[in-house]
Amino acid sequence: MRFFEDLDDSLLFFKALSSNVRIQILKQLNQEKELNINELANRIGITNGAMTSHIRLLEEAGIINTRSVVAKHGMQKLCSLRVEKYVIHIGHIGREYNQNSYSVEIAPGQYVDYDVTPTCGIATTERIIGVYDTPIYFSDTEHFQAQIVWFTTGFVEYEIPNYLPEQADIKEILFQAELGSEAASYNNDYKSDIHFYINDRFICIWQSPGDFGGVKGFYNPDWWAPSMNQYGTLMEFCINKEGTFIEGKKYSDTTVDQLNISPGSRIRLRLSVPDGLPDSRGLTIFGRGFGNYNSGMIVRINYETNQE
Repeated sequence: MRFFEDLDDSLLFFKALSSNVRIQILKQLNQEKELNINELANRIGITNGAMTSHIRLLEEAGIINTRSVVAKHGMQKLCSLRVEKYVIHIGHIGREYNQNSYSVEIAPGQYVDYDVTPTCGIATTERIIGVYDTPIYFSDTEHFQAQIVWFTTGFVEYEIPNYLPEQADIKEILFQAELGSEAASYNNDYKSDIHFYINDRFICIWQSPGDFGGVKGFYNPDWWAPSMNQYGTLMEFCINKEGTFIEGKKYSDTTVDQLNISPGSRIRLRLSVPDGLPDSRGLTIFGRGFGNYNSGMIVRINYETNQE
């Protein structure tokens, strides 16, 4: 999945889709997974030269991948879809204030507490902080700048700003983030159960399908090694007065009222991978400059104001 933060970022994407020929190319690649330019041209009924121009635009837009291989009569270019799902956010993700709601973006390194085991590490978009697989560097003063965090078991905990006005009653907390598992190098089939807590109360478990690699994350810095994990899965949960929901499906009857959040109280969010469970295969949190979404963790709080 690829995420466009705003409409300006998606202009080339829309341009690439503004052609029936290019739509037919994507349909063919969705069916066959990988085809060379000659095969695509024959199936769609255009010349190889015209096909090359269409392929170039789709590649520039990040919609397809191409690779050159040796064939009987020289080199040939093979084409395949890069991702199969796109999300376009209309507007800006970050701190937003609307009537009776606010949202904040939290970088992965802005944790206030942690306890982790290797494999583990933290990095800014410029460099690794400290040394791989050495938990003590999670205490480095630069950790607040980290945009990617990974560990095998343990937890990281974040302080969510409480901007509730006086007399406000919290209605809903929504959480969204790009998350993955954590394997040495990467493993696309590597399920891991991520546990979420708010104010020490268990909220839900979301299962990461894998620690994805093999294809470069759209926003990863150039120095990020191709042998490392590249991107995660966009997930979300919501807890309101009716219960807890993961990606729109009800998970439990735990409600926001049971969290005892009031104006001025602390809001602490913990992401945890407990040791010793069958699917405890780590956690990677992707932020800006890493993965496919170019965003930190988003927390949105909706409330109502009690007026006497």
